[in-house]
Amino acid sequence: MREYDFVSLLKSKELKNKKAVITIGVFDGVHLGHQTLIKRVKEESLKIPSSTSMVITFSSNPKPGKFRNIDTLRLRKEEVEKEDIDAFVVIDFSHEFSMISASGFIEMLTSLTTPETVVVGEDFRFGNPSSSASAQDLGSIFKSIGIDTKVIIEKAILTEGGEKISSTLVRRVIEKGETGCIPTLIGRKYRVDLMPCPFRLKDDALVYGRDSIHQLLPPPGVYEAESLDKSGSICNGLCYIDDDNLCFKPTDTDISEVSLSSLPLDSIFFGEQK
Repeated sequence: MREYDFVSLLKSKELKNKKAVITIGVFDGVHLGHQTLIKRVKEESLKIPSSTSMVITFSSNPKPGKFRNIDTLRLRKEEVEKEDIDAFVVIDFSHEFSMISASGFIEMLTSLTTPETVVVGEDFRFGNPSSSASAQDLGSIFKSIGIDTKVIIEKAILTEGGEKISSTLVRRVIEKGETGCIPTLIGRKYRVDLMPCPFRLKDDALVYGRDSIHQLLPPPGVYEAESLDKSGSICNGLCYIDDDNLCFKPTDTDISEVSLSSLPLDSIFFGEQK
């Protein structure tokens, strides 16, 4: 999978005449609903010879409000790559970009590539608030500029209790400390990216300041956890969270036995709260 910057790709016209099957969204958490969209993109792309499967996402969440993302961009990219997508296109969301109308965005999209098929969820919206459009408007907007693009609208994935799986739901579950439930929503344990975070060693534990971690963390408490190091090795342990720090303490080895060459840790996977 190749990563592109949206604006740079527009300027280079590298994929301008390339047929593409596309999905668009933040994909924060890459939950089961997101995975359905991405898998459908790959399936549709395989039906069109020499087409590019493409996921277009944002460097930061364009929704208003101050909250921490579920994923970092790096983790999002890794999850998308698992589905064998060809192109991962990142929009550096800015104030200027937020002012683009729905039709203006579609015109940019058709300058970026040749969209044969677009796959979105039923609650998909795009464009600035005063001129936004919904998933149901996509087909007519493409036709208005003379483009015959197939639009596939996927229904939401529901929990066993009938609630729509969404980034909002995933965020709410994490905030409650119910990290053991996360695999039912995203298909894997909740993962926190530690690669960019400074750390220190203290009392057989790795200590990270909460302010250095840009993802959403569960509330203070003790959680079953696994660490992943740069070599791909997994270490079982406990994760202690308080108001200031996240501390990971291995339970199947002493921290003094952990090779310094494996630090900093790649990430931590959260299990049940103890």
